[in-house]
Amino acid sequence: MRPGEILVVGEAIGDFIPRDPEGLRYEAVLGGSAFNAALALARFGARPAYAGTLSTDALGRRFRAALAAEGIDRRFIQDSARPTAVAIVSPLGPDGTPEFALHLDGTAHAEAACTPRAMPQGVVHLHASSFGATTGPSGEAAASLAASARAAGATVSYDINIRAAALPGRERARDLIEARIGLADIVKASLDDLAWLYPGEPVDAVVPRWRGWGASLVLITRGADGATCHGPGAPLTAAAAPVAVSDTIGAGDTFIGGFVAVLAARGLLGRGFAGAGRDDLQAALDFACAVAADSCTRPGCDPPRRIAV
Repeated sequence: MRPGEILVVGEAIGDFIPRDPEGLRYEAVLGGSAFNAALALARFGARPAYAGTLSTDALGRRFRAALAAEGIDRRFIQDSARPTAVAIVSPLGPDGTPEFALHLDGTAHAEAACTPRAMPQGVVHLHASSFGATTGPSGEAAASLAASARAAGATVSYDINIRAAALPGRERARDLIEARIGLADIVKASLDDLAWLYPGEPVDAVVPRWRGWGASLVLITRGADGATCHGPGAPLTAAAAPVAVSDTIGAGDTFIGGFVAVLAARGLLGRGFAGAGRDDLQAALDFACAVAADSCTRPGCDPPRRIAV
């Protein structure tokens, strides 16, 4: 097992996905925004480590086996006798967009976080994802780790990935999210995330505010319309390839994994981040959109296996 140079923090959750339009048959697949992002990073040739609490139950053992099979650094994982947190996915609508019913209380996810409070030696980038990096003990640990990462010269990416059922009220959640935006170099959000956080406010009003708080790059995913990267100069855009959608579960996680993997391959994480030019960012955005679209052609989060980025 290679030591990770990208530390991923956030949730790992068993997704129960319907296998028929009526929701009569379900399949348990491995998911959770952070786990999915770590999976994508590994498949795209990066060296991720995953930090979190995993159950010792059957699903937890599947998570460990999957992390091992992908060569993901597991030294920051803590065991728990509590069951794995699960999400029940509703039967999908025509656009393949999922709705999640989260079951977190009394699970391994609800235990005190084992996330390191300081950046481990050799780690150059922190990726913090969704509610597992935003609220509760794991959210508090992620914020401390992000501050430590910035102080140590490591870079930080933060995927907002709103799951309202796992967050406190909108106002409190907004405060927590905005605090983490201020600790991140790269922030990723979907149009749905923005609509929940700031109802009725246009993207062009939100992005400058986030960049003023310290985010060098803001990535906005736009579903079938691709994505934009907002940084110095005019925004960069990338189209989404037209595909036959099975579902969109994990597409955003695959997207951010692809974007960060390209920067990693070019030596543009950590202290090298300042050297990222527009051509680098365009390449990362194009790759991220391509692999996210590809992942939508298969059920659950199943990033394509493309090593060369």
